[in-house]
Amino acid sequence: MRKLLTICIFLLISGHFFAQDCYSFHRKECDSKEGFPMKYDSQSKSAMLAKGQTSEFHMVAYHGLDYRISVCAEENLGEQIQFKIYEKERSLVKHDNDTVAVPEIKKELLYDNSQDSYAQFLEFTAESSMSLIIEIIVPGADGGSKSKLLIREMGCVGVLIEHTKSRKSGF
Repeated sequence: MRKLLTICIFLLISGHFFAQDCYSFHRKECDSKEGFPMKYDSQSKSAMLAKGQTSEFHMVAYHGLDYRISVCAEENLGEQIQFKIYEKERSLVKHDNDTVAVPEIKKELLYDNSQDSYAQFLEFTAESSMSLIIEIIVPGADGGSKSKLLIREMGCVGVLIEHTKSRKSGF
């Protein structure tokens, strides 16, 4: 009986994971916002994330382009998915005891949607080419459960990146 129960649980769990294809979630589920039309950017990504998980990926924003970054998630992960955008700067640092300079990466926070009522998208113009880090934070799981089983609530999260050539403003 115990063996049958173990097999059933395994099939249920594995069926849940295999049924969840997040590969193109951002293309199917993240709405392209109304406004001036933009082109799909191949730096867009989707991933399977759990409640309480943080994940990040890198993108390059090129000089002279306007960008729209939209974040969407499956309902079971909640409505307040947080995203932060950092500019990544690489530098060589030589510490006192080192004979060779060591590469170091510094992150400067440029945007945090938790300071913007958890907005689901951001539009900006790249004034210069920038190496960016997009960090996605899914709100944490309920820690009040007294069960001995840790049931992870997981779902797809998508980041749709769109761009267009910057339009000159003014006369």
